[in-house]
Amino acid sequence: MNIDLRGYRQKAGMGQVQVASILGISDREVSLYEQASETVPMGLLVKWLQIFGVDIATAMSAPTPPLKGIDPGTPYVELYRRLNLLNQYIDASHKVNTLDLPTRLATPDDLKRQLNRYRQKPNVVLTGGFDAGKSHMANALLGSKNLPVGYQPATRVITFIRHIEDRPEWFKGDVLIFEEGFWLKDEKGKQIIDLLLLDDKERCERYCLQAGNFDILPKYGVHGSNEDVAAHAAVVYMESPLLQACNLIDLPGYSDQPDEVSKDVEKANSAAQIADVLLYASPAKGHINGQDMIRLGGLVRLLPFPENECDNFPTLGNFFIVATHADPSISDHQLQEIPDKASKRLYNQLNESALKERREQTNRFITEEDFKARFFTFWSERHDRCQRLFDDLTKTLEEFLPQARICRVQRELQAIKEDNPNKYSSQIEAYQKTLADIDLGRAQLQAIEDNESAHQKETQHKRNKVDQRINELKKDTKVSFQKYVEQLLNVETVEQTIRNKYSDKKEAKEYLSGYLLEKLQAEAENLIKANSEKLTPEIEAFLGSYQEALLKLPNLDISIQIPWDAQGSFIGGLAGLTSIGALSAWAAALGNLGGYILVAQLVSLLSALGISLGGTAAVIAFVAAIGGPIVLAVGLAAALAFALGSLFGESWEKRLAKQTVKYFEEQRVHEKFLEGIDQFWQDTTKSFEKGANAVEVDWNKYIQHLREITSPKTDSKERIEEIIKILEVGRDFFAGIPWSNTNFAPHSECKN
Repeated sequence: MNIDLRGYRQKAGMGQVQVASILGISDREVSLYEQASETVPMGLLVKWLQIFGVDIATAMSAPTPPLKGIDPGTPYVELYRRLNLLNQYIDASHKVNTLDLPTRLATPDDLKRQLNRYRQKPNVVLTGGFDAGKSHMANALLGSKNLPVGYQPATRVITFIRHIEDRPEWFKGDVLIFEEGFWLKDEKGKQIIDLLLLDDKERCERYCLQAGNFDILPKYGVHGSNEDVAAHAAVVYMESPLLQACNLIDLPGYSDQPDEVSKDVEKANSAAQIADVLLYASPAKGHINGQDMIRLGGLVRLLPFPENECDNFPTLGNFFIVATHADPSISDHQLQEIPDKASKRLYNQLNESALKERREQTNRFITEEDFKARFFTFWSERHDRCQRLFDDLTKTLEEFLPQARICRVQRELQAIKEDNPNKYSSQIEAYQKTLADIDLGRAQLQAIEDNESAHQKETQHKRNKVDQRINELKKDTKVSFQKYVEQLLNVETVEQTIRNKYSDKKEAKEYLSGYLLEKLQAEAENLIKANSEKLTPEIEAFLGSYQEALLKLPNLDISIQIPWDAQGSFIGGLAGLTSIGALSAWAAALGNLGGYILVAQLVSLLSALGISLGGTAAVIAFVAAIGGPIVLAVGLAAALAFALGSLFGESWEKRLAKQTVKYFEEQRVHEKFLEGIDQFWQDTTKSFEKGANAVEVDWNKYIQHLREITSPKTDSKERIEEIIKILEVGRDFFAGIPWSNTNFAPHSECKN
């Protein structure tokens, strides 16, 4: 049971140092135990309470004062109301029959599934190292003490905290604990964290390990108890004003050991990718060390770009770095210096890499002052040491993020409303022309069939050219990267880097390896991005070969009437993939994808590419390939090795440079990057083959469909008439979608 040790101490007018002196423990231990009084050994607890003249029975029976938490209000009420109206419109509309046409068209059911996505609240993710105080900060934000905290690193499951109103009707408890198999997996076996699954009764029951009240969370969600139970995630439902505006996700901490051996780190990495807002916790003492820096480079790359949806969104406004444990042993002056120095170090580390990429993706300057503004302090006991964090986060969740999300929904729904009726209309017009002149349709089909052999040779030739170009670009990327490694990772260059960037030995030893890793990752990404864009013309030429087969038929003066969308078939073939390599650059160049948002079910993929967020294509596949546990492990191990090494002899800069180059060689750092590059282009080949195969299958369906509707049998006309009627219902449905951007979010806030 929680005992308000802090309250008793404050009432007695005592400080933590004074209590620590009496108990014979450190003031740090006093601080941690006050946050988690249930972890205090009974003998120590009795002695502790005696200081305040309180017996154990009285303390255990006293109610714990509630925390206030933050209250962003209910910013999505109007959005949900309008989405509900859309749902009512779908339910009240005439059913649009599914048509097995060569060109797949969107249906009301597709729109309904998309509305479920739009209804999801944003995810605020808390991450950081072990013992950084994430769960305590989560409790403070929630105004709750329901999440277990402890003197030692506690959380071992991904904890999804949702509002009680989001609890499915079929579940009556507070907490569900799941095993790892609950989540779906991508083509590489990596988990796909999808919160919509939390509403799936059958799946929840199948993979549930424990269900009940809050008491089961400390039993199965923390280290030290029931470790034999393979718990992976917990969903917690509670009443909290914060949860009206977001889901809160508390991750297991990163360890100080090589990260590839830690299951907790795997969980943290997988869930960090769904963050809309990221809070990174690092203790105020030793704030943002070398390990933090390495992790933060990857986390910044994964953050979405709400700045691209809404002009009002602050630069890096979904990124919070929090100096936790900012206790009174740190003076006000020291506390002001901590984020100042940490932000300067981290900006220096990321400015030429992750921040440079974000500038390009958002078309915004990111100055050192902008970056410094994203650093905060947290100590729940002192108003002045946590209020700025609470105020800024409240503003983000109450105003800025809702505006950006509403702009996104408006943009996508407007595109859906405009593009899909046009696609239906073009199909209707084509079938009407075919119905009016069946003989011409037969002639066109005959011309296609006569030309099919030549067409197959041409498409195969262009398909081979794409494969050849992928191999050329892969080779060029690897050769160019190898040259860069040779320029960067030699003793003379590294020594010069040390002299230019670091003023003292301690700083250089801790941060050098992370800086070099950032340089390597940035260069690899730049090379990949440039070469990815070079592949786009070859893909367009391949897809264009199908269009040419319809426009340049021999002995015909008119093009085929029934349209066919090779591009749409190709995109549809990519559905379900999470790593499409260089095809991300091609997809980003397509422009408005309103006609494909529903059809291809590419919601997660398009979001990953930055398309649905209004950004340019991010090389997410490459980040996933080399920016995860492998590179983190290299950086951490290198940092630890240098910290332990003694430097005698030549100048310390020269010796550290030699150690660094040698260690990077021993750890095969650049080979691991080359493996990541290989994986990226392998993903490109696999995804292209999958898309191209889908195009060929749909092309054959297209020819078969032309045979069906131009058959000399009388029922072919009836079939065309039936198709036209169904298409007219679909066209009218999408054209009649009751959605207007007027008086919802001011137009000036949203980007075009």
